[in-house]
Amino acid sequence: MSLNAKPAAWTLRLLPARHTTASSDVNDRDISAAGQGPRRYRARISAALVLDRNRLQESTGTLQSWRFHDFVSTFQLMLPHRVEKIHQALAAGDWEDARLAAQSLSWSAAKAGACRLELIADLIDADLRSGRNARARETACLLQGAARELATALARLSAG
Repeated sequence: MSLNAKPAAWTLRLLPARHTTASSDVNDRDISAAGQGPRRYRARISAALVLDRNRLQESTGTLQSWRFHDFVSTFQLMLPHRVEKIHQALAAGDWEDARLAAQSLSWSAAKAGACRLELIADLIDADLRSGRNARARETACLLQGAARELATALARLSAG
């Protein structure tokens, strides 16, 4: 055996088998992968905090500061528009706009300490970047619930 030759087991283990597939088989695989979307991330999403109060206060100041209240009220006002922009872009099949809207939501959610919302937006962005558009749409269905949970948490925090 020469030094350049690789054992057959190595070749078989690392190189995928060649399959001839019809285009319908490929589409079925895409659909099943898309069906794994949020289920695949469900544990991570449910474990993420709805609101990390410390991160919010690091970004905006104490509960008594005007910066805090200004940021929270502006964030709450803009949140439905940000979520809707993602949904509209996904519905229209405008993947680049959807990706940019998801990034924007992720960045603002990070500043607001909205860990769950940030994670969902990051997952949508990652799915769109890797071409898993159906999975991005499925993950986007979680945005409304996460936004409502966050709005409730922010309202309680501002009131208390």
